[in-house]
Amino acid sequence: MRFYILDVFAEAKYGGNQLAVFLDAAGQTAEEMLAIAREINFAESTFVVSADPANGFEVRIFTREYEVPFAGHPTLGTAFVVSEQFLKSRSETIRLQLKIGEVPVVWKGDSLWLTAAQPRFRGDVFPADEIAALLGLSESDIDPATPIGWVSTGLHYIMIPVRSLDAMRRIRIDDGQANEWLRRRGLHKSVDPDGLTSSFFPFCWETYEPDRQINARMLCLENGKIFEDSATGSANSCLAAYLVKHKKIEGTLRVEQGYEINRPSLIEISGVLSSDGVYTLQVGGKVQLIAEGRWH
Repeated sequence: MRFYILDVFAEAKYGGNQLAVFLDAAGQTAEEMLAIAREINFAESTFVVSADPANGFEVRIFTREYEVPFAGHPTLGTAFVVSEQFLKSRSETIRLQLKIGEVPVVWKGDSLWLTAAQPRFRGDVFPADEIAALLGLSESDIDPATPIGWVSTGLHYIMIPVRSLDAMRRIRIDDGQANEWLRRRGLHKSVDPDGLTSSFFPFCWETYEPDRQINARMLCLENGKIFEDSATGSANSCLAAYLVKHKKIEGTLRVEQGYEINRPSLIEISGVLSSDGVYTLQVGGKVQLIAEGRWH
């Protein structure tokens, strides 16, 4: 199989979130794809199993633990490879057929933008003191301006508004406590109806860079351990939905992520809600090609 290594949501090489994209993957089983994803050991790897410009490109996405129906940086990175290797054009809409359904991706200048699926919200009430303790913070570090809430556009996230950048830096989550809390709340893959584990997405309105509006971190439980992601498109689409719902977004916002793990990333988000209750959620960023080769 041909494969490509990319940095997604990266303004320059060696930032953003790493991705491996495999072409010619029609003959691979799910077990083989998962084994390859574990060998690569990135947050996600993608496999293009059919390439049909007329009907879209069928793509499967694997973390190091399981297959997922949607993820943001794998969608943009795969769209980059499809655009360069198959379409040979930056004017066409890139139609990716994922487990969640068709996700369209377009070029805007030198960035790629996806349109996310309609969000789902749960009515769970997550007490600030409970979440703060889980994050190693005090209750006063949680911003009461908006409630802690659960959102999904394919993958599941808990949106946690935090007061300050200082508090964002102090976040630490214990593996065992996170595992127990997610199971008790019905948010672990073993008890979740979708078979997915919800992840934590704290964010604040203070930033490292002056041209950004939001700082964010994404922490997920994977193979029993808390893992931090450097740039998470699916989480940021959920953030856009959350901000729209709470009337906190106008136009495009620039989100920085990955600074605490030395993988600075820039994700742009926009969201609107129509009068008939339909969300339009878009996530964009740049993709850097790092390497290409053949997988034996």
